Amino acid sequence: MVLMTIGLMVQEIIIPWEKGEFTRIVGDGKNVSSYEFTLSPCLVDQDLIAASGNSKDTLPVLNNPATLTPVAVGKINDSLNDAGGFIQGPDRVIGVVINGQARAYPIPMMNWHGIINDTLGGVPICVTYDGFCDSALVFNRRVKGQVIYFGYSGLVYNSNMLLYDPQTDVNQESLWSQIGCYAITGPAAAKHQQLTPLPCQVVTWANWQSMYPQTTMLAGVLSLYSAYRENPYGTYYHNPGDLRFPVRPLWTSQSPGLKDRLVAVELHGQWHPLFFDDIFAKANAGGASHISVAGINLVFQCFQEPEWKTVALLSPDQTPTAYSLTFAWYAQHPEEFGQTKH
Repeated sequence: MVLMTIGLMVQEIIIPWEKGEFTRIVGDGKNVSSYEFTLSPCLVDQDLIAASGNSKDTLPVLNNPATLTPVAVGKINDSLNDAGGFIQGPDRVIGVVINGQARAYPIPMMNWHGIINDTLGGVPICVTYDGFCDSALVFNRRVKGQVIYFGYSGLVYNSNMLLYDPQTDVNQESLWSQIGCYAITGPAAAKHQQLTPLPCQVVTWANWQSMYPQTTMLAGVLSLYSAYRENPYGTYYHNPGDLRFPVRPLWTSQSPGLKDRLVAVELHGQWHPLFFDDIFAKANAGGASHISVAGINLVFQCFQEPEWKTVALLSPDQTPTAYSLTFAWYAQHPEEFGQTKH
């Protein structure tokens, strides 16, 4: 987190100074009111909205970013070999395929950006990642016919990142829940607007390339290439009881634990969470796992890596998916665990 703070100081102080301009920092990292968002109406328990420790727009969201081919990624890795490389085979990525176009968004980059407003296969998308929940979701940026560019609010709800929609009039800005997939405060909440989730996969860069050889990859920001090799979350995932923000309701089962990973699939408008361990338990020798959910046969490919277990939904095609730690998904979707939680 110290490294993240240093990197963000470059964005908020050094870069504006070099350009001869300063922007007012909104949000003191502690008090929700200092972020100046309109919290009325509020569709969630307001006492579960908390400051993340970062100010508004601290994470540099990327809009319409540049991309790299796998060959270009390999060349950058070779040039940065002495510095630990760039994005390497074992690194996890958020993979997205739309209308035959594939793109990878490396989690080492997403740690430092959180939100990517992109267009893939002609569809405006928002790729999101929250390190405290290890949650990855991709949305269609077209909401009620309007294409939205999302920003980093600096606030969390139930320990999960809140996006916002930048407006000329800040009173018209709304807060949107990543895991909840809907607007929780502001004008968009008053209209009960929701986000449309899209299919995505969280696998390693090596596995993604093998699945989609013609993929492109997010290029990121050159000045942050060394920072991408640092994990700002340190040992957070290995400390099962370490939750940084208020969470309610709280997952209490020992197995799966608070920070065990799951993938949720949306079928007929309903999310169904599936634990990685359960998916792996049904895998055959080739790593394929068949699971029936709501009368639909789901086919996953399981990958056992030295550092990660990852799963990719192969069938049915174009099924919206979301990845998360157990505590974070349960806090916002407790009703979905009736057949899972013991």
